[in-house]
Order: sequence, then structure tokens, then C-alpha cells
Amino acid sequence: MELTHLNYFLSLCEEKQFTRASNKLNISQAALSKQIKNLEDEIGTALFFRNSGECQLTPAGKILEAHCWRIKQEMSYICEEINDLSTTKKTAKPTLNVALFLNDLEFKLMDILSSLFREYEELKVNTIISDNIFKSLETMECDIGIGPSVKKVPAEINELIIYSNEYNIIVRKGHPVLNNKTLTLDLFDNYPFVFFKENFLETKTIYNWMAINLPKRSQEYDIQVDTTELILYIVNNTDTFSIVPQYLECHLDDFNIASINHETLPIRAMSIYYLKNKYMNPQLKQVLSSFTNTSF
Repeated sequence: MELTHLNYFLSLCEEKQFTRASNKLNISQAALSKQIKNLEDEIGTALFFRNSGECQLTPAGKILEAHCWRIKQEMSYICEEINDLSTTKKTAKPTLNVALFLNDLEFKLMDILSSLFREYEELKVNTIISDNIFKSLETMECDIGIGPSVKKVPAEINELIIYSNEYNIIVRKGHPVLNNKTLTLDLFDNYPFVFFKENFLETKTIYNWMAINLPKRSQEYDIQVDTTELILYIVNNTDTFSIVPQYLECHLDDFNIASINHETLPIRAMSIYYLKNKYMNPQLKQVLSSFTNTSF
């Protein structure tokens, strides 16, 4: 089994189609098909189901994919570590790739990343919008990921909490629920909820909270969006409600939105994620230390 074969295999895993993968690799489709067949013959089992328009991994293929990414990671770390030993003067700025969700790039994280840009002028920081931070780490698309803390973090990934906020319920200032002398959660049962799509990490956290605290509320008319700004716009102009981090309060007056605190609402913690076996170059150690006040 050669590294070239594994690279071909990973490209097909990502692209899920021979035509796209061969174009990405700049080889013919026939050549890619032959290399994958040779790999399957060597391993002794099929790696892909080929009975549809896209290639889907077999159980054996999924096992190989996980190991291949680890092999590719280790090769990359070897090159980085050896490069750091070089006494040759480096002219290009080292690059740090940071993966995060689109909605997390807004507001508070913008301030944090701006300070990162200012503090490390010798470091080029690239932000990568990702629907799956853990996958971006696994496939080496990024060096670190920043996103909401979750209960189940993949075993191969480290998590460091960098800050936390309470959640608040928000409605427009003319919303009917505000006419009640006492605000109870059941008042929201008949109003649509606007929040992020299911692929965002914190969506499950919030819906789990509502299942416990608003058990009679229907989700039939709920609205799913991609950004915090869309949430604020919809809440401002309709009788919907949402749940947002408390740090957004300073922006709510601009939208004519009222904020409601409730003691049962969960805490929203934000974390840095990185692979446990990742090679820590000096620049990455500095960045992690500045975020967490911990030495690396």
C-alpha cells in the first residue's frame, strides 16, 4: 500500500464521485478507477458502493478512511517539525487556519479574531467557514476550530473553553407576550421560534432545553436560518421569538428587540478545538496561550 494510493482514496472519499476526484487529482478517471481497484484487491474487500451516482463508503472503507487521515496528519506534522528546525531564514509568514461557523464569526468572535490579527503581525490568520469543525480538523483543512462547546467531543480532539455566556429569550418590543404582568414560558407555546439550522452545534442544545421547558409547543412553524443577523431581523419584524447569547444585548436596541432572562436557560460556552496528536509549532502555542492563559 503506497501513500499515493491512499491520497487517491481520500480524494474519492471527499468528492464521492470518480469524475470530480480525478479532476481534482489531475489524472484520468480510468487511472483513478484502476488505482482504487488495486487498493481494494490488496486489502481484499470493496471500499465503495458503486450502485448510484455517488460513491458511498463500505464499512471497510470507513475504517480505512479514519486511518488514512491519521497517516496523512502524521506526514504533515513530520514536515512541519523538520521545517521548524531549519536554520534558513523564512521569508513567508506562517499561516494559522481557523475553522468556525458563519454565525460565530459575527459579533463577539470578530473582536477576538481582530485582537489576534493585531497581536501576531508575523502570523497570517485565515478564517474558514465550516459546517463541521470536527471534520475540518480531521481533514487538516484547519489548525484549530472555534465553536460552541458540546457534550460529546470526538475522542481524537481536545477542547479548551475560552469564554461563556448565558442565553436570553428575545422578542420584538411590541410582542404580545410583553403585555402580560408575569412572563411564563408557556406564553411562547403559540409563537414560531427562529433559530439556526440543524447542522449547527448549538441547535440541539436549545431544542433539548425547549423539549423540557416548553413541552406543549409545536415546531411546525419554526424558522431555520444561517446567521445571527437574520435571527435578529426576523424577530424584529414578526411575532417570532428566539434564544441568543447574552453578549448580544448591546446590539438589541438597534433592532428594537427586548431581552428576557430565565433561570433555566443553558449556558453557552465557546471552545477552541484541536487534534490531540497535532504538532504544536511555536506560533500555534502562542495563539492557544493567548486564548486560554495556559502554557503549551
